[in-house]
Amino acid sequence: MLRMIFIQLWNERKTNMLIYLELVIVSVFLWYAADALFVNYKSYSRPVGFDISHVYYVELATVPQGSADYDTTAAHNQFGAADFLTLRDRLAHHPKVEDVCFTSNIHFHYRFNNRFASFKQDSLVRNGYVRFVDPSYFRVFRVKTADGGPSEKLEQALREKQVVVTATVADDFFGNASKAQNQEIQVTDQGDRDSVFYRIGAVSEPQRYSEFHEYSYAYYKPVGTDEDFHNSSVQAVNGMRLFIRVKPDADNSRFAAGFTREMSQQLRLGNIYLKEIIPMSYYRDEMLRSWTDDIRVYFSGIIFFLLNVFLGIIGTFWLRTQQRSAEIGLRMAMGASRRGIFRHLLAEGFVLLGVAFIPAAIVFANLMHLEVTEQSEMLIPVADRLLCGMGMTLGLIGIMVAVGIGFPACRAMRLQPADMLHDE
Repeated sequence: MLRMIFIQLWNERKTNMLIYLELVIVSVFLWYAADALFVNYKSYSRPVGFDISHVYYVELATVPQGSADYDTTAAHNQFGAADFLTLRDRLAHHPKVEDVCFTSNIHFHYRFNNRFASFKQDSLVRNGYVRFVDPSYFRVFRVKTADGGPSEKLEQALREKQVVVTATVADDFFGNASKAQNQEIQVTDQGDRDSVFYRIGAVSEPQRYSEFHEYSYAYYKPVGTDEDFHNSSVQAVNGMRLFIRVKPDADNSRFAAGFTREMSQQLRLGNIYLKEIIPMSYYRDEMLRSWTDDIRVYFSGIIFFLLNVFLGIIGTFWLRTQQRSAEIGLRMAMGASRRGIFRHLLAEGFVLLGVAFIPAAIVFANLMHLEVTEQSEMLIPVADRLLCGMGMTLGLIGIMVAVGIGFPACRAMRLQPADMLHDE
């Protein structure tokens, strides 16, 4: 049967050429869009290394020195950073708050606030980030150890004045997390000329900047002690970022507004006041907006191509089936079953698709080799991309071919052989 189909397609090559070219072109474009969606999905689906669910940014502000409300007493001016710790404790004792932490302003998830660092060992050098955090940061953002354990080890390392490195650093420089434990690593922070050797107290799970970024080389240092804050002026608060994790049963769409009204007075101390409470999901949505817009474009492109394929195939095969009505009638008159003829017509369409898919695959493989296709910071095996793109493209176009052939073929099957052969 397959040999007969190839012979028939070759004999009718002039009439099949238009739909053949359409299948080749649309297959390439559809494969390109399917590959882009697959790459973005693989990047998005990997763990980011932290959890922002039920986490809010508590934005504090300070009264300007020239303001009439500015408190000039030493307790709230020269040593006003201590008020920040008092406000932190007030938040920690709120019945709706589960955990509280703070970081320096150079570490804020889903915002491009960073201080860079270079990790070195012999000739191996990697660039990454340094992040100043309160030990409670790991608990608030649900950061686990490299082996999936709870955050207590990470917190303890910072309290003991050691550093925490991500698993990406541990794997690259020491082979794995267990070998990196208690080792020293050479780091040069941004703006510093000299490198410093730090002892690794713990290793966190791999982390990345967002769902569409590669895993980062990063290490965590203590943001400061309580004594440092007691000896600092109120201006130090401007460099701090305060976060709370809300209890799940207390979190809802009205929480931020209600909590702001409730805590405005309690979070007003000295020259520090509460400005706003913002869910971390807001910053996540803002950062991912450009990626989600691209994904919408790819989806729109796929729908457009599928619509063109459907209209082109159904129009071409409708005309093709009409022109072959006498052939269909003759086969039915010679004893061929309607189901057998229907299967034969579908087989012709799928064989034509298979023949058209070969040059499409060659074109797409060359596009991938030339790096014209979607690029990603994540390392995704080429075989996975090819197989997934091929499967999605063949599946979607196959459905369109089946629908485009099946509808006019079903109409032709309902006619009587005598009516089909009347014109002949």
